[in-house]
Amino acid sequence: MSHLHIQPNSAELVEEVYTFVKHLADQAISKRGRFFWALSGGSTPKQLFSLMAQEGHQETFPWEHTDLYWGDERDVLPTHPDSNFGAADTLLLRRLDPQPHSVNRWVTEYRPPMALADYRTKLQPAVEDGFPRLDLVLLGLGPEGHTASLFPNSPALGSADFVEHVYVAEHQSWRYTLTLPVINHARAVAFLVSGKPKATIVGEIRTTAPTPALPASMVKDRDGLHWFLDQEAASQIGP
Repeated sequence: MSHLHIQPNSAELVEEVYTFVKHLADQAISKRGRFFWALSGGSTPKQLFSLMAQEGHQETFPWEHTDLYWGDERDVLPTHPDSNFGAADTLLLRRLDPQPHSVNRWVTEYRPPMALADYRTKLQPAVEDGFPRLDLVLLGLGPEGHTASLFPNSPALGSADFVEHVYVAEHQSWRYTLTLPVINHARAVAFLVSGKPKATIVGEIRTTAPTPALPASMVKDRDGLHWFLDQEAASQIGP
């Protein structure tokens, strides 16, 4: 069964997430010498990145043993305002000293086949028994139930590859994404969701059997799955 964490507001929520991530990092480094973490895009992760860059937080995090990945990325240049990497770079990476052991962004300057091949290679240090085993995948949740760039009824939901390049018709845009097998093979997965507009979909995901109509419901419900919610996002969760 998954773990539910609820805080009164987003500020306290990201503080709890920071503590959680640091615990996982310390644990992974103690056992295996590295911490493999896939970041998420979205507004609440931006608050987390800003927090982690602050004095008193960045010095205590084991960045020099941390390998960063991204769960998904828009097919735009890294300097574009919509770039997930660009947001993390501005809010966090440029402010870190020491820097992470590795920063594995999607190279969106490449043509898609090359960008996908490049990311498969970047995932190789995390591969165990033929498949990536990331220590943590941080996920957001879209209002229609998408997570990473896995949208309702997308063919990518059935992919056995590590990565996919997908067209999202609702947004008229191309994106790169980790696939469900990579997400579900992670040692831990954490949804980070805040705000009242997300309350209905949070309630629906947590009470619905896995279905391609709600991709987030296909993330495996297990001991390593965590839901981090503020009070507003959690308001439609039943007793």
